[in-house]
Amino acid sequence: MNAQIPLLLCLALTAYISVSPVSADDVYFNDFNGPVGSKYPEWTSSAITYASTATPPGKGTLPPPMVSSTESPNHAQKFLGEFGGPPIGMAGDPGYNHTRVEQTVTLSLHDLPQHTKLKVSFDLYLLKSWDGTSPAYGPDRWSLVIAGGRTLFASTFSNNPKVQTEGCYQDYPHPKSAPQSGAASTKRLGYSDYFTDSSYHFDFTFEHSDSKVMLNFCSSLFEGKGTADESWGLDNVKVSTSAPIPGE
Repeated sequence: MNAQIPLLLCLALTAYISVSPVSADDVYFNDFNGPVGSKYPEWTSSAITYASTATPPGKGTLPPPMVSSTESPNHAQKFLGEFGGPPIGMAGDPGYNHTRVEQTVTLSLHDLPQHTKLKVSFDLYLLKSWDGTSPAYGPDRWSLVIAGGRTLFASTFSNNPKVQTEGCYQDYPHPKSAPQSGAASTKRLGYSDYFTDSSYHFDFTFEHSDSKVMLNFCSSLFEGKGTADESWGLDNVKVSTSAPIPGE
């Protein structure tokens, strides 16, 4: 028995030293705690697209809105937003409340140091009437996509508690989850119209070696009543690189 101990110790040491050490660097961080209305050149929005089966409002495209910071109603948090698009159509239109509105908010970073992976961390704020997979008022979707690459995350979310009457479940963290499942916090930001608010923290690590990256934060919301009805925001966004340590 004693003769096996050195061999086991040697195998364990070999396994340990075969793992390449890595260095990690934060290349971007923003908590958006500056003055409300601050603009950030690295953040841009796509045009707003909308589509309804009824005319009006039919289908259309609106110019890209300015991206800037805002503050929660209870003044507890400043963040980037609110996103989700303006009201489309008017009450009484055949397509009112039956219009899909899509927006992509992009973070563009350049001159990244040499690296093999990127890690993206952020808080996602989902505000007011997200209806998840509701057949009548959804689905309300959110996703994170690498521009020109793969989708890191895509799911539906709900703040609407009326699962029995409106089917407002969400697909996060798994299909038919209860509204606000997996949230880091709820009812923290002071939103009270059209339900409340929920906050989620996400971390994603992926292979990447280019000197630039564009991260697309995307929403696809139903109803078309604008950010007064349902919206979202971002906070504490951090991007870090990692790479093997030379000579190690």
